[in-house]
Amino acid sequence: LLTEKLAAVQWYTWLVVIALVVLGIALIRAGKAQWNAKILAYAAMTVAISFVLSTLRLFKSPQGGSVTLFSMLPVIAFSVAFGPVRGALVGCAYGFLQLLYDPYVIHPLQMLSDYPLAFAALALGGFAEKTALPKYWKLPLAIVIGSLGRYLMAVLSGVVFFAEYAGDQNVLVYSLVYNIAYLGPDALICLGASLIPGVSRLVEMLRLGRKAM
Repeated sequence: LLTEKLAAVQWYTWLVVIALVVLGIALIRAGKAQWNAKILAYAAMTVAISFVLSTLRLFKSPQGGSVTLFSMLPVIAFSVAFGPVRGALVGCAYGFLQLLYDPYVIHPLQMLSDYPLAFAALALGGFAEKTALPKYWKLPLAIVIGSLGRYLMAVLSGVVFFAEYAGDQNVLVYSLVYNIAYLGPDALICLGASLIPGVSRLVEMLRLGRKAM
C-alpha cells in the first residue's frame, strides 16, 4: 500500500521535497539549528507520535483536513522545548509524512502551503517559551499560537487554490469558515490535553533533557 502511494506522488512533489531537504541540511550545517543524537531522537519520536495520532481521525473534510486526536500537540511541545527553528524543521518532516500518507494535491504551491509549510507553522508556538507566563500556561499558549499559524496557512491556501468551491460566497469567508470547521476542534482538543497537569511536564522533561546534553 505504501509503495502504491509513493508511486502515485507527482514528480513536482518529489522536487519540492528534495529542495526543502537540501534547505534543512543547509540550515543545520550553518548552525541555525544545532542538532545532536539526543535531539534527533526526540525529533524522530515527535514525528512518529504525531503521525500515529493523526491516523486517529474523528472527522475528515471533503476537500482535505481532518479532526484528529491531538496530533499537533507533540510538534508544538517539541517547538517549546527546543525552539521554533528546530520545531519548524520537525514540522516540515511531519508535513512530508502526511503528504506521502494521504495527499490532496492540485498544485505544487498548494502542496507546499498545505503540508510542509502548514505544519512548520506549528513551530510558531515555540515563541511562547519567551513569555513571562508561568510554566503551566506556556504550552496552552503555544497551542493557540501554533494552531493559529497553521490556520492562516490553510486559509491562504483556500483563498488561492480552492476558490472554485466557494460558489457564490466570498472566497475569504468561505476559506475562513471551511478551515476553522476542522482546525478549530483540532486545536481545542490539543488545548484541552495541554491543560491536563501531567501533560505540561512533558515540555519540562524535554527541556531538562536538552540542558543535560
